[in-house]
Amino acid sequence: MAEKETVTQLAIIGAGPGGYAAAFLAADLGLAVTLIDPELNPGGVCLHRGCIPAKVLLHIAQVIDEAREAQKWGVTFGTPEIDVDRIRDWKNQVVAGLTKGLGQLTAQRKITYLRGRARFVESTLLEVTTEKGDKVRLRAENVIIATGSVSTSLPGLDFSSPLVMDSEAALDLPDIPKRLLVIGAGYIGLEMGTVYAALGSEVTVAEMMNDILPMADKDLVREYKKHTAGYFKEFITGARAETKIEGKKVNAVFRLAENRDQVIKEAEFDKVLLTVGRKPNTMGLGLEHTTIELDEKGFIKVNAERRTTDPAVFAIG
Repeated sequence: MAEKETVTQLAIIGAGPGGYAAAFLAADLGLAVTLIDPELNPGGVCLHRGCIPAKVLLHIAQVIDEAREAQKWGVTFGTPEIDVDRIRDWKNQVVAGLTKGLGQLTAQRKITYLRGRARFVESTLLEVTTEKGDKVRLRAENVIIATGSVSTSLPGLDFSSPLVMDSEAALDLPDIPKRLLVIGAGYIGLEMGTVYAALGSEVTVAEMMNDILPMADKDLVREYKKHTAGYFKEFITGARAETKIEGKKVNAVFRLAENRDQVIKEAEFDKVLLTVGRKPNTMGLGLEHTTIELDEKGFIKVNAERRTTDPAVFAIG
């Protein structure tokens, strides 16, 4: 179909916490705002596929844990029966309710919500491919990039494999593997490891640094370990995990991080969850059609006001 061109004062690419907050403030100040995102409603990774659904699943894990703890008080519940489909449906209902509310707030402010993916044609001209496949050209006085980040992989592991999950795939609960390897002991890895352990997986957590939660206060880490004692099969710290998919299994070799010639142990798993960090989600944005500069890690360079090196473009998320 022929491309349609519309005009707005401010175009925002990405409707996560950075994008929708900027859109709301700009609209409240009287600007004509167009908010662009592939999801049905605003919310971003945090609300759709991140912190909010994770907290829903952690609530289930907490209930299971409290039922188990009640045995100490003389109250014994039967072994829980896990219905993954119903858990997934409940999680999706919570997310849908919250994102619908953001959609209503967007409409109340008369923000144009364009469902699709945007790329730069030039600094102030975007081409948006809608969910129906139509092409829309949007001319804006200014553009805000708020596209967030995506999961980082490791050599030899491909997220297209059903045996390899990132945090977003893990939240969809495709199944409950008998033996799960979590690579990365930051808060995301430990959250998801806790969920899967509560639902019945035997969870091993590997971390390259010398302890789990390497950025957290050591006193907090110590208390966390006490609280979760017995939840995880093992923490393997100060180690690099080398994994290889063979058939329907994931074979892992754990080597000392400071001396890769020294093997700590080998083990076999049914699935692996990678939570080793995130990288900028700028692929396909057409930044080459602007004067935006990236740093050595691929992040968009900005100043204290979140202005990029292109005068018409800001980056906030």
